[in-house]
Amino acid sequence: MKALLRTLEAWRVGSRLGFVVAPHRAALGGAVALQLLVVALAVLQPWPMQVAFDRVLSPVAGAEPGGADLLLLCAAVLFGVVVARVLAEYAANLLVAKVGHRVTRALRMLLFRRLLELPPSFHGGQRSGDLLMRLMGDAPMVKTMLVEASTNLLARGLHAVAVLAIMVRVDAGLTATLLVLVPALALVVRVLSRRLSVAIRKQRRKEGALADFLGEAVGAVTLVQSLGREEEVAHRFARDNRRSARAELKAARAAARLSASVESLLTLGVALTLLLGGQRVLEGALTPGELLVFLSYVRGLLKPARSAAKHQARVAKGVACAERLLEVLAERSPLREQQGEREPAARPERVELQGVHYAYPDGRVALQEVDATFERGQLTALVGASGAGKSTLVALLLRLMDPTRGRVVIDGVALPEFRLDSLREGLAAALQDAVLFGTSVRENLLLAAPDADDAALQHALEDAGAAQVVAAMPDGLDTVLGSSGLGLSGGQRRRLCLARAFLRDAGVLVVDEPFAGLDGEAARHVFTSLRQRASNAIVIVVTHDQEHLGGFDQVVWIQEEGPVASGSHAELSAGSAAYREAFGADGAAASAS
Repeated sequence: MKALLRTLEAWRVGSRLGFVVAPHRAALGGAVALQLLVVALAVLQPWPMQVAFDRVLSPVAGAEPGGADLLLLCAAVLFGVVVARVLAEYAANLLVAKVGHRVTRALRMLLFRRLLELPPSFHGGQRSGDLLMRLMGDAPMVKTMLVEASTNLLARGLHAVAVLAIMVRVDAGLTATLLVLVPALALVVRVLSRRLSVAIRKQRRKEGALADFLGEAVGAVTLVQSLGREEEVAHRFARDNRRSARAELKAARAAARLSASVESLLTLGVALTLLLGGQRVLEGALTPGELLVFLSYVRGLLKPARSAAKHQARVAKGVACAERLLEVLAERSPLREQQGEREPAARPERVELQGVHYAYPDGRVALQEVDATFERGQLTALVGASGAGKSTLVALLLRLMDPTRGRVVIDGVALPEFRLDSLREGLAAALQDAVLFGTSVRENLLLAAPDADDAALQHALEDAGAAQVVAAMPDGLDTVLGSSGLGLSGGQRRRLCLARAFLRDAGVLVVDEPFAGLDGEAARHVFTSLRQRASNAIVIVVTHDQEHLGGFDQVVWIQEEGPVASGSHAELSAGSAAYREAFGADGAAASAS
């Protein structure tokens, strides 16, 4: 009964995820119907043995004795009931498993979509390994709670109720005596289940931290090796691994205590039944066959109790994991909630920043009262010292976040007034973090334009100076890259990302450090490609490359503690000693953001 109440509690916790299960109600209803049939057959199973015992093997006084035919009939009926129960149970388990797989896929898809929608500010405050654990590890646990454990506990609860009802009918006094164990059983389940839930929550947190460190260490293996810190990193992993293992062992101990305690109490019930029931037989209140049935039912309660204890652990895990999923699903993306219905022009004329101020959640100010204009047909360089706010400005232009004050507008319309998906479809970017997936080169490029043909791919690669890089690969465009582009140099990754941005042929193109890692001829080739695109698009290039600044139509200079200045490279050099010192012909370029 307590397990059933805990299941109801789990349903309340998972009610916000009920819509994931709702499409499969018919299949779950069929599974429950099959499980009810299993219960009915399990209740009928002992009675052929009672008939055989009381009328054939040891006929009781007043009963009409039977012969070999009746014994054969009892055996056949018992076999038929058992076979039917096994088949119904098999069909029910298979149906529940199918629904469970579908619910797991739906949960993962739901969580993955939400993670894709949440802004960079959310991901910056999270551990990627922990998010991965929620996606891959917690979702199946929640499925177990919502589908497998809940339906199983419902069937086991109905089984227990049906068995108790028949036990009362067979011998109400003996049943009442055994029910004295129920309060003790309920207390044990309550106390140990609570401890189990606490242990499981700690276990999931430790596993998330371990997964996060593992992902970071594997992703930074080159850095670790270059510093000669393999042993130190391995030692830290061993420490976190021990902590995770200890947390898992504590949860396993709690689950084992629950199972052992429940089974011990129910075994005590079997012993009491044998003792007290035997006395009832000696008194003539029960027949030996009825005692056999009664004992069978008491022993039969062990299976629901064991199952309840086992699924209680799964329910506790499911509740803890559901809370972790709901934490992510409860997060909201202000960008998606604050979007209009307007469609941006395919080729906008102007992008403006009007009094833009941005402060991070920790209070750090990145931009102060920035005014800047970027026009179609104009190739613009965005320059500034490291930390001046160039990357923040780019994120605002792409509407990865919104300014704290002021606004970013396209052709006079603020970005939040546009549909977010339509706005981003009109933008292309090759950012400082050259991100590639561990798929083929072709698939990486087609993220920008899924319908592009090979000719368009080749043209984009040539414009980005990446055609020779791909040609040198064993399978060309179909070469599968390592995870995150592992195996390519930084310059190669950057050129492939630039080719991906070129492939989109968007009305607004933002490129971060396109000349880094290129020799003089390759850099001039990329500059020419940017110049060509600027004739029919708004092209913004974040750069500190001094050699090419003179070739830009406009340079927007972001100062860390000062106003934003704009003009040609010559105009800014003539009007500002600080600019000449940082970017002039005799000065050294500032570091990249």
